[in-house]
Amino acid sequence: MRLTDIAENALGHLIARYVRRAILLALIGVCAIVTPYYLSSAASLALALEYGPLYAYLVMAGIYAAAALIALTVFYATRNRALARQAATDGAAGLLSSPRNMQIAMLIEAVMLGYSLARKSSGKSII
Repeated sequence: MRLTDIAENALGHLIARYVRRAILLALIGVCAIVTPYYLSSAASLALALEYGPLYAYLVMAGIYAAAALIALTVFYATRNRALARQAATDGAAGLLSSPRNMQIAMLIEAVMLGYSLARKSSGKSII
């Protein structure tokens, strides 16, 4: 056996293992998606026998709406607050984050300072 055959065999076993694991995870994902469907249909049937079809659908809709509101609340409660603060203060600070923009701002400030000093001179000269 050559070295390339050994490497190919080892890599083939590794890839086959990952492919089998990916197929297993896909099967688990499909089952996880199908399970709530059957659970909600069974709950809907049980409620329909007890309270009638209209109220069963209304109760199931209320349960899903409450679940959506809870998920939305958790989503907003766990958002990254640092990004929210940064977005709020990105006005001037974000513009001055690059060195080129900082240099341009410093040049504009120097020109404005020179202009204001030139206007305040009352005929006196340094020279």
